[in-house]
Amino acid sequence: MPHHSTPPSSADLETIAAAAFADIPEELRRYAADVIIRVEDFPDEEVEREMDLESPFDLLGLYCGTAQDIHAFGGVPSAVD
Repeated sequence: MPHHSTPPSSADLETIAAAAFADIPEELRRYAADVIIRVEDFPDEEVEREMDLESPFDLLGLYCGTAQDIHAFGGVPSAVD
């Protein structure tokens, strides 16, 4: 991974994410085929408030969706899942 003296651009992050995803063995990667990775500069105000963040820099990643062990059999997935 290249060293960045400045924050990576959106294109850099896309390249890094694609390379990391490609490194996952195929037998595992196929289970993540529908995963959407979205990069935002900062969490929105609602997330900051709900998570009681002192600073928007406190949050480095966030999964939004239903945990796999809670999914109902045959249920309709949420927009993220």
